[in-house]
Amino acid sequence: MSKPLKAVLFDFGNTLIAFGPEQQAAQSRAMTEVLTRAGRKVDPDALDALRHEQVIRPYKSQGVENEFSAVCREIVELSGPDPEGTLTRNIMATRREAFVASITVAPEVPALLERLSRKYTLGLLSNYPCTQSIVDSLKALGLLKFFSPVVVSADVGFAKPHPATYEALLAGVAAKPEECVYVGDNWLADIQGAKRAGLRAIWLREHIPYETFAPEEGDHPADAEIERLTDLEDVLKAWEHNGVFPEA
Repeated sequence: MSKPLKAVLFDFGNTLIAFGPEQQAAQSRAMTEVLTRAGRKVDPDALDALRHEQVIRPYKSQGVENEFSAVCREIVELSGPDPEGTLTRNIMATRREAFVASITVAPEVPALLERLSRKYTLGLLSNYPCTQSIVDSLKALGLLKFFSPVVVSADVGFAKPHPATYEALLAGVAAKPEECVYVGDNWLADIQGAKRAGLRAIWLREHIPYETFAPEEGDHPADAEIERLTDLEDVLKAWEHNGVFPEA
């Protein structure tokens, strides 16, 4: 017999906020400005190619998350060495600031989270190599207060869909996996990762992702698919009204 929900757990980028090509480009512009002021010549195509490779890298390295200073150093070294690490530290700070500055939240999202928080535990699990960027942006958007726990792959050492990420998330939630639903945009990281961990999963298709993974034969189906985050409430209400909760 399926169990009612106790916790609604979220991805961050392209779920609660848009974080796709536009936001990635804003970060690249900010980092390019720093390098240009330092007298470096930046090849934009090489920068874009490296950044895309860095995003995909954890999926090709058994889920090991990037180390933030290392990926920032790689960006600097596209234009030359950085033996003292000064430019790398500047790029790290610039990238954190650009992350926060580049994102916004739709006005209906805080209201949705407020309503959900009255009934469910809310948690967040995000793939990103810099925890400070995620926490600072949640604070800036007024969203941090809704989530406990907040788990970032940088702290776990692995990226979704690695099971360690969902284990860390569930360790902070007073609910069993089958009493939780995870909401995310990434078919592999979010839907497959959550289902393999025993959670229900809702696939959100609202934003343009930076990386995409198509469903493959043998994948777990999503328990629901929604076009907008605001549709989430209708799905949860329908499950509760009918007294039918999909098996995790």
